[in-house]
Amino acid sequence: MNNIILAIFGGEGGKIKKYIVLDESGAMHMKNERYFIIAGFITCELHKVTSVHKKAEAVIKLRKNIPLKKVVELKSSRINPSQQAFFLNELFKINSVIPIAVVIDKERLNGFKASENLAYNYFVKCLIKYLIKCKIVTNESYELILRLDNRNVSVKKLKDLETFLNWEFISNNFSVNVIYLDSKFCRDVQMADYVANYLWKKFNNRTSKLLSMVNIRGKIFISRFPYNYLKK
Repeated sequence: MNNIILAIFGGEGGKIKKYIVLDESGAMHMKNERYFIIAGFITCELHKVTSVHKKAEAVIKLRKNIPLKKVVELKSSRINPSQQAFFLNELFKINSVIPIAVVIDKERLNGFKASENLAYNYFVKCLIKYLIKCKIVTNESYELILRLDNRNVSVKKLKDLETFLNWEFISNNFSVNVIYLDSKFCRDVQMADYVANYLWKKFNNRTSKLLSMVNIRGKIFISRFPYNYLKK
């Protein structure tokens, strides 16, 4: 994996734009799975991600006899492992894409009590702090843009995460903008869905055929919670 993140200018005040695109796999309240996953990727070249998805989607639509002009969301739950692996392998060919995740061991939360919304905000904060520690996110003057699926977020809570993160990282030199999107129309969020589902299978279902089909050229940067329990 090329660890040099390419920069694209044009953010607010000429700031560099860096995009963190996330989706989740599993649920905090489900008891038949141990790990809850929030995952996706960070990149400065979002246009390459959408372009790659569009081309890969055309291939899969032909295989599934879906008209090319028909708008459908090819979620990980609706395609087979080889098709999901095709999307992922095309995504991971982009040098500026770095896969990232938070993996939560629900059996080790030990009384951790919070609403799912507050817990989600906390875990995203943990992920950004981990990316700072790994020097994936640095203390530069840039705009950090989080692109998230809006399906689990009420209108009242839309700004909660953005406010929380800007207060948390007020001493850093970057601003945080949170954008909630309908994944049906957002190719990058669909790509994040494939990453999250891949990691859900990696931790919860190690016999999945998908795991052997995905070619990850570099490291997936994974923040683990609780830190003392979840081992590599």
